[in-house]
Amino acid sequence: MFPSRKKATLLVVESSPLLSTSTARFIRQQGYDAVTADNGESCMEFLKSLKIDVLFLDIDIPGKNGREILAYVHDHFPDLPVIMTTLVKSESDETDSFTAGAFDYLLKPINRIRLDMTIKKAITESQRRQEASLFSVVITNSPIAIAITDREGNFEYVNNAFCRTTGYSMADVIGKKPSILKSGEQSDSFYKELWDTITSGRNWQGEFHNKKKNGELYWENSVIVPIIDPTWAISHYVSIKQDVSLRKKELEAFSESERRFQELADLLPQTIFEVDLQGWITYTNREGFETFGYTQEDFQKGVHSMSLFVPEERGRVMLNMERRMKDIPFADHEYTGLKKDGTTFPILVYTAKIIRNGKPVGVRGIVLDITARKQTEEKLQQLNQTLEERIEERTKKLETTHQQMILHEKLASIGMLAAGIAHELNNPINFVKINFTTLKESVSDFQEMLKEYRSVIRSFEAGECSAVELQRMHQMEAELYIDTLFGDITEIFTESQRGFERITAIIASMRNFSFSHAIDERVLFDINHGVRDALTIARNEYRNCAEIETLLEELPLVPCNPEQINQVFLNLIVNSAHAIASAKRSVPGKITIHTWCDTTDVYCSVADDGPGIPQEVQNRIFDPFFTTKEPGKGTGLGLSISYDIIVNKHAGTLSVECPAGKGTVFTLSLPLKAV
Repeated sequence: MFPSRKKATLLVVESSPLLSTSTARFIRQQGYDAVTADNGESCMEFLKSLKIDVLFLDIDIPGKNGREILAYVHDHFPDLPVIMTTLVKSESDETDSFTAGAFDYLLKPINRIRLDMTIKKAITESQRRQEASLFSVVITNSPIAIAITDREGNFEYVNNAFCRTTGYSMADVIGKKPSILKSGEQSDSFYKELWDTITSGRNWQGEFHNKKKNGELYWENSVIVPIIDPTWAISHYVSIKQDVSLRKKELEAFSESERRFQELADLLPQTIFEVDLQGWITYTNREGFETFGYTQEDFQKGVHSMSLFVPEERGRVMLNMERRMKDIPFADHEYTGLKKDGTTFPILVYTAKIIRNGKPVGVRGIVLDITARKQTEEKLQQLNQTLEERIEERTKKLETTHQQMILHEKLASIGMLAAGIAHELNNPINFVKINFTTLKESVSDFQEMLKEYRSVIRSFEAGECSAVELQRMHQMEAELYIDTLFGDITEIFTESQRGFERITAIIASMRNFSFSHAIDERVLFDINHGVRDALTIARNEYRNCAEIETLLEELPLVPCNPEQINQVFLNLIVNSAHAIASAKRSVPGKITIHTWCDTTDVYCSVADDGPGIPQEVQNRIFDPFFTTKEPGKGTGLGLSISYDIIVNKHAGTLSVECPAGKGTVFTLSLPLKAV
């Protein structure tokens, strides 16, 4: 029950001023508010202007009489209890009053005890009716679908949300069974278990794969509650339903994305990891398990990041973690790792904060096993080489490791694009295959026609050629559409040639992308050619979400490492495609690539109309492992490696700009003279 107001308001409509005054006085003595009226018109004005909880109504008031007022109240204020009063007892008046919806019927003068009891019961009834009306409004307009069936499962009530979800109106379903929603995709045993549960008086909860009125399938989560009557028998069942189709699709998409990330991460030869703010490892790839000797079962039980370091270094690890969370730079990334079996080995650990909704929620990073490097250093020390030689060797080793990181990112990019490249190759291959099938049939027809020609020629040479044979030959030519076949063969060769050219272009782009020069080698390279190769390789990433516009001006050749520059183009194009796709718009976005030059540099900009990059993180997007994507949707290495290739290895520039409401623009420059 809802708590009642401090004072209920009772309206006394009485033709006798004396009775009206005494009744109102008694009502106020009982702690209620009372207002009085002496005719039907005044009564209706009070009903329209005040919140009345109980109405005392004299049958014989002047103007509109009590019976007319009672009918008006029944139509406009159904929650208001009406107590009819009269000086003369009349069985017909009493019967008519109760038939018209009166709460009680009293003879005047009214006994005080009876009056007190009647008031209390009427106020209780008023509260009950108001609560019932409120519950009815809430259930009818609830955003959750609600249905009530009788004990045999026949619909007795459904609310508006049920109708919106299923497409059925209340008139469509009342008296029918919920089986009208069956899709046929759930077994009879599923429904038997459901009925066994609810008919035993227990609640049931589960998911249905149901069918709407228009035939569309949808998933709903449902709770079915048996209603027990006073005899402890089940009288009804109440179902509370929620359409979870969108959530199902989102979960499936998330699972697929998680699986794809796991497969890509497992290809990496280094350990990558994520930990929460308490230091517990929440993710690692296959290399992480193999490197430290733990199993999936260990991971499920819980592995703390500190257990991967020797005890004497754990204090330094925790201090560096605090520095990372506070964005305080530090240089000592080298530690001694501890495997599950107690074996120790040297490692390098690079980390970055995981930011969600502007707040740090953990740390992700990469672990490099530097055992081989350490062994090399020891050998160099044993050989007592000069300090310059040791520094050169160490630098070379670090550069090799860094180049491996670039290569691994490149391989990861190729792996991500492999399915799309295969699709791009498969289309022209299938096209050529179909053409050759058609050509085979045409050649077969020509062979048949050639046999007929030879037969006619032999008859002619023997002097036996008849008009019938010539007619048969001409008829065969007509049936085989010889002239049309000649034209079709020419078109088949032309179309097949285009298919071969498309395959050749894709393979050439792949060869250009994968060709390897030495790390420091610089050759003259056409930047526009690199853009076109990257667009060919990445086509499947943007074809469904973005249109490409290229503004490629004539450029001089640039001294650079082509494979590294191609990798930068590929990273920028794929990033733009993913940004546009993340907006989930109904129309394709746009990626614009513009190249130009001046007297000292060549330039390339890659612009998209995606959601852009928040201002607060723009200055961090080139940091290693920094990403605003969800866990599993990015390594955070692509832009960092791109920045290193352009700025550190080629003495160029790489910048980002996010105009308000205009997406993202990456601009790079390369010097025309090698530095």
